[in-house]
Amino acid sequence: MQLFEVNAGTLRPGDGDWGSSHFICRCWVLDLGERIVAVDTGIGLADIADPVGRLGADWLRMAKPDLAPDETLVRRLPALGLDPAGVTDIVLTHQHRDHVGGLADFPGARVHAHPLLRSAVTGSAVTGSPTTGEPQRAQDERLTGVAAQWEHGIRWAPGPTPGAEWRGLPTWHPIGLDAPLRLVDLPGHAAGHSGVLVELPGRPAQLHVGDAVFHQDQLRGATPPAAVAAFVEATQHDRAARIETERALVRLAADPKVRIVSSHAP
Repeated sequence: MQLFEVNAGTLRPGDGDWGSSHFICRCWVLDLGERIVAVDTGIGLADIADPVGRLGADWLRMAKPDLAPDETLVRRLPALGLDPAGVTDIVLTHQHRDHVGGLADFPGARVHAHPLLRSAVTGSAVTGSPTTGEPQRAQDERLTGVAAQWEHGIRWAPGPTPGAEWRGLPTWHPIGLDAPLRLVDLPGHAAGHSGVLVELPGRPAQLHVGDAVFHQDQLRGATPPAAVAAFVEATQHDRAARIETERALVRLAADPKVRIVSSHAP
């Protein structure tokens, strides 16, 4: 198995104290030989063709994405020697627009996600989903504009099955993936937000934490740049859960047997 890290969308918010001139949309690509598995899909070709309709004018003004077709995941794969038609499965960390825009570029792929994420997108009830307050799909659309990225239709994989805890965190096994990969509960940023854990013998555990953190200062338990801190607060789904997740990641980041990457930190 080979694991590649791919930038599928450069963001240049610029104004304010972001601590960096740019951020990225980090996806993983796992080449398993007979199949290719992607973790998140970044900004897709349909987003670039209709940025206001699919990404939203407010988000475009804030994030200032490059909107470069050659940065999309479907265009990046050939440079890795991989055929985009070989992507059979996509695993999502969460449902926000800059993570799912490329789904439409892989319409035949099965989509794996935490049950609460799927519930938020489809509106179907699952055990443990919110039953009071603003409906989660409406809340996510208001904050992050997720609706358009799902209009092409999704081939949902069967729901994942609960796994053993990993370093004190609940995990889930995606169905039908012959890969050393698990979802890890990292709640707070979005409903059903998950990390993706890949474990290979003799190597540090690789943990893609999605948007559980945006800046490396958070992994040190330090306050991130002011604009990052404000963005974290503005887009969180559950503040208490988000803070507890950050504390767990600070502990994991201190472990040399764990390598943590986030979606956007450059």
